[in-house]
Amino acid sequence: MICPHCGQPRTDHDGADVLCCAAAWAQWHCRECGEDSVAFAFPYGRCPKCGGELSLSQSNMDPSSDTAAIAAVRTAFEIELGGRAFYQRAAVEATDDNTRALFRRFAAMEGQHMEALARRHHILEIPPTPDVFGTELAALFAGVESRPSEPGNLFRIAIAAEHRAAGFFLARAARARAGSADQRQCLQLAAEEHEHAQTLSAEFRLWRERVARRTAPSVQPDASQPKPGAVFINAAQLLLAQADPARIALACGTEHLDYRELRARVARAAGAWRQRGLRPGDRVAVKLPDGFDWVVAFLGAIWAGGIAVGVNPHLAAADWHYILDEAGFSIILAENADDTPPPWKDRVVTVEDARKAIALAPAVEPVSVHENTPAFWCHSSGTSGKPKAVVHRHGFAREIERIPRERLGVMASDRLFATPRLFFSYPQANSLFAGLKIGSTIILDPQWPTAASVAETVARMRPSVFFSVPSLYRNLLQAGLAPAIAAGGVRRCVSAGESLPPSLRKAWRDATGLRLVDGYGTSETQVLVLTAEAGEDGLRPSPGVEVRPLDAQAAAAGIPTRLCIRVPTLALGYLARPVAQAENFRDGAFCPADLFVGTETGGWRFAGREDALVKMTGLAQGDQRT
Repeated sequence: MICPHCGQPRTDHDGADVLCCAAAWAQWHCRECGEDSVAFAFPYGRCPKCGGELSLSQSNMDPSSDTAAIAAVRTAFEIELGGRAFYQRAAVEATDDNTRALFRRFAAMEGQHMEALARRHHILEIPPTPDVFGTELAALFAGVESRPSEPGNLFRIAIAAEHRAAGFFLARAARARAGSADQRQCLQLAAEEHEHAQTLSAEFRLWRERVARRTAPSVQPDASQPKPGAVFINAAQLLLAQADPARIALACGTEHLDYRELRARVARAAGAWRQRGLRPGDRVAVKLPDGFDWVVAFLGAIWAGGIAVGVNPHLAAADWHYILDEAGFSIILAENADDTPPPWKDRVVTVEDARKAIALAPAVEPVSVHENTPAFWCHSSGTSGKPKAVVHRHGFAREIERIPRERLGVMASDRLFATPRLFFSYPQANSLFAGLKIGSTIILDPQWPTAASVAETVARMRPSVFFSVPSLYRNLLQAGLAPAIAAGGVRRCVSAGESLPPSLRKAWRDATGLRLVDGYGTSETQVLVLTAEAGEDGLRPSPGVEVRPLDAQAAAAGIPTRLCIRVPTLALGYLARPVAQAENFRDGAFCPADLFVGTETGGWRFAGREDALVKMTGLAQGDQRT
């Protein structure tokens, strides 16, 4: 059903109990710094500029709306925003690994509560954590004296805040209509907040016992000890293990790197990250243009047992702050720290400093982990419009090259060039990862792609396999630059990221003599799970991929349906997104929101999306389809 107030999909079955807050934005005035801010709510109702107390100065709510009910939702939202922000900051300030991991887990839980409220009440924008937010604001909300010099202070703040939040939700449940969805949600939130308080109290007791005994935090089972039947690998090592050491691995402008030197630099990068305190499972953000630095840093993080995360260097500030708060990066590699707020600013390593550190660092052995251990994230669009982290395991490297090798015909002698940037899953998986595993040469270009820059790179670097998106193929045609792609030595053109119109495919063939391979993949599957050569009737499962319709009866009747896709490179799932996880990851398969119609010969044609998400073009941060 559709909400009659804002047109958003209704997420529950109790229509009379829906309270839409989509238009309930307000202007707030800070009593301390005098600044005005506009949003539905802020963490703990505090000023995003200075942390001072806010007062409502102007509201755009309909006078006939239930202002008391909306105010209650706003308070609940403030609590969840504040709780998430506190745990994110507390994880930074925590002094031992157990406590740090605990606070990260609770930050994810508070984020889930916040998103549940946003979905239920149609709150369309979730504000990022203010740069000025500190744990002292949570102490103020909890009614606990802030004592930053005392390590146990974080636990006391957290426990008091959870008790106060539970009390708020219980009080609101008592005022809600008996048996309503609002009452059920408030009771559930209260129960979870109370459970959080109990867990924190128990962990606080254990923490005090460890301090009293003056021993290290409790040791977790040694994951390096293999269990019967367990497989331990390192994805970065696996990607670089098979190529001829003397073959060129990376080419960028006038510089090139052979596989022997690439392996050495990756091993030294892992050593440099360890010298900076990186531990297995810690996250490393690579926020750079494409180039040698990007590849070495990304693979070095995986080699060291960390989790690598490629980030769009042109990402909007609000999305970058959201990712920072969610990820809790240990290291951020960037050109500068100008757009990174505290406390993450202190974790930024500039590319110049990283180059020096890597050159001097010792090469280290790769960390072998269970094949289901997270290796890297890529970001896709979230249900709230915010980036959603897709978590991939080390085991992805086992068959990452199969489809490019068997379906696209990529060989070690090929030179691969992808126009989308490396933080996208499409070029990351099909050009970089697969190319390294096969032993090909990967061409990198730090420029943001345009028709002119791409044609110039092709003419200068002479790739043999070309990966791009329909919009750029169209731009090349319109600019009269398409023939230059064929003249530059390209033998194979691949299109993905958007639906490929038959007219565009024909126009490309007419202008260049080259056939386009149409591909479909997602951030969650990495590889092109459906592909079509020119003349084939619809997209077909790529080698090693199993596809079945989610609704077999609809498919048989020619009605669009979602697909369930099994592939060895499938992600583990989403970071802290249980609703999206349950919706899209089913029984070992991925079920995207894209709809397909079957063809008479067993193929599939793209038929739009089941949800209302805007189709990405392959040139933004969150690619839904690769």
